[in-house]
Amino acid sequence: MRSWRERAWLPALGAALAVVGGCGGGDVTPTETIIIDGSSTVFRISKAAQEAFAEVDPDVTVVVDNHGTGGGFSRYLQGEVDIVDASRDAKPDEESKAKSQGIEWTRLIVGYDGITLATNDKNDFAKSLTVEQLKKLWEPGSTVRTWKDLDPSWPDRKIVLYSPDNDSGTFEFFTEAIVGKAGSQREGVQQSSDDNILINGVAGDPDGLGYFGYAYYAANRERLHALAVQAGPDAPAVLPSPESIADKSYRPLSRPLYLFVKNSATRRPEVGRFLKFYLDNISTLAVKGGYDPPTPQDDLANRTALARPMSAGDAAAPDPTPTSAPAPATP
Repeated sequence: MRSWRERAWLPALGAALAVVGGCGGGDVTPTETIIIDGSSTVFRISKAAQEAFAEVDPDVTVVVDNHGTGGGFSRYLQGEVDIVDASRDAKPDEESKAKSQGIEWTRLIVGYDGITLATNDKNDFAKSLTVEQLKKLWEPGSTVRTWKDLDPSWPDRKIVLYSPDNDSGTFEFFTEAIVGKAGSQREGVQQSSDDNILINGVAGDPDGLGYFGYAYYAANRERLHALAVQAGPDAPAVLPSPESIADKSYRPLSRPLYLFVKNSATRRPEVGRFLKFYLDNISTLAVKGGYDPPTPQDDLANRTALARPMSAGDAAAPDPTPTSAPAPATP
């Protein structure tokens, strides 16, 4: 059985071979390939960028995969990808490994998300949870088994929990924000790297409760109920929404979304063109992906940061002249 790294590389390899080999044996122009992997959350934005960019620069093949933020960084450190989609910041050990290998990157903010806790649409009693209740529910060694254990007025039925897997940046961000330690979660949780499997699990189980990026909830809101989160004893219970994520009132589960771009890759002309297109259209692409777009301050910081590695080579640095993307579809 092939490893996931081998399986992830096969589509890109197949595309490259098809272009090089051709069908008729005539003159063939090789296709340039850009490889992106990482967060299933940011995947939605990069996928939108891939599809829109193909319409304006069809000679470049952009491959977008989603093996989790940790999986993306792992492939990055193995030299297999140009760009990492990340729903958390890089860890110190990832930074040190990159530095020891002489790999430099540039971090860009491409949107904002609110990790959403959702129940089955038949659940008519759980409307909100405090951070204290969430910690009690998700922490290692938790003794919470039923809804009644969380609130005496709720049914004495077993809670069935769903979460992203351990390679997920969403998993790491959530556990750090709620439990207090990244990657620390109770046993007995049904985990998956595929957000759609988590959605289907909660939607198919009257006592299901799971968490995932806001866009995945929004695309399935007719099948799920989002829970409001109360950050502290005196804080209001706040539902996730584009507005509460943007104004940071949805605490502590609002977060920025990132691209980590290999500096040496930015100096390849096709990567430079793709990144310029990405930044020129980031507001459209973020909304199409289902998230809040970066702020104007983020946009300026992104362009300034990316200009440094690009100007060190032959690729043109991003300029303020936009390249239009197609109008977004409703997420």
